Amino acid sequence: MPTHRKHSSDLSIPAQGMEGIELCEKIRLNENMAIPSKTAEYEHLDELTNPTSVFYGPLPSRRFGLSAGINLLGQDKICSFDCPYCELGRTEVRMKHIKKEIPFKSPEEIQSAFRDGLRNHLTDGIQSVVVSGNGEPTLYPHLYEAMELLVVAKNELLSSARLIVLTNGAHLDSRRTLSALEMADEISVKVDAGNEEVFKSVNSPLVRSNLTKIIAGTRKLKKFSVQAFFVQGTVDNTTNAAVEEWIEVIGMMAPQKVYIYGLKRVPPITGLKAADEDTLYTIASKLKRRTSLESLVFT
Repeated sequence: MPTHRKHSSDLSIPAQGMEGIELCEKIRLNENMAIPSKTAEYEHLDELTNPTSVFYGPLPSRRFGLSAGINLLGQDKICSFDCPYCELGRTEVRMKHIKKEIPFKSPEEIQSAFRDGLRNHLTDGIQSVVVSGNGEPTLYPHLYEAMELLVVAKNELLSSARLIVLTNGAHLDSRRTLSALEMADEISVKVDAGNEEVFKSVNSPLVRSNLTKIIAGTRKLKKFSVQAFFVQGTVDNTTNAAVEEWIEVIGMMAPQKVYIYGLKRVPPITGLKAADEDTLYTIASKLKRRTSLESLVFT
C-alpha cells in the first residue's frame, strides 16, 4: 500500500526541553493563555484555538475525522515536556507544582461536561473523541476513574465514536496509567527522536524520561500508534543520521500505525522552519523500506 497523503486541519494538540534551557527567544505571546501569536516569521502558519473547557469542538481532525476534544487539564498548559514547536506555548507549570497547586476537575465533573457537550452535537457526525487538551493527559491525577466514566458516557450517547488518547509516553511506567489508557480504542504515543541528544532538543523533557523508558512503556501496551513531528531550523530532527536512528527505534517499537507531521501552527520560539513535503514523504518512504511500516503524512 502506498503512503497516504493528508492535508486537512487537525484537532490534536501535541504538547509534549531541559528545564532552565532556553532554546531561543520566545515570540510574542497571547496575553490570555500564553498561546503563541503570529509574527512576520510565522505569518504562513495557523494560530491555535486553545481548549479552555472540558469539551471542545467538534473539529475536523487530520487523523481521526470529525472529532470532539476532551481536556482534562483545565486552562493552563500542563505537560512533562517543553517541546520548542508546541502550539500551546512553553510549559510554565513545573511538575512539582501540579498536585499541590492545580485545581483539577473531578472525574464526575469531567463526565458531566462531556455528556453535556456531546448531547449538543449528536447529529453532527462525530467520528472520534480525542483526549488531549492542554498538555499531557496522563498527568491528570484521576485518569483511570475519568477514563472509566468517559467510556460509559460515550457508549451511552455515541457508541460508534472511537475513543483516542494522545500521550508523550513519559508516564507509561505506572500500571494504573497503562490500565486507564487501555480503555481507549487507540493510544497514540509521541516519538520524535531516535537518540537521547535529539530527544532532549526536540522534546525537552521536564521529568526523568528518555527513549529507553518510553520504548519499555509501549511494550506493555497491547496496541498503540506513533505520532512523530519533524521540524528544521534552530531545532532539527530531519538530518540523515537523526532519521535513520528514528527509523530504527520505530522498527523496534512496532506500532500498529505511524503518523508523520510537519510544522503547521505557530510555535513559541523563533528560528523554526517547517520541513517541506518532500522531506516528510522521504522519511515515510525510508520507514516503509526499512521496516515495512506504512505511515500517514500530514503537511
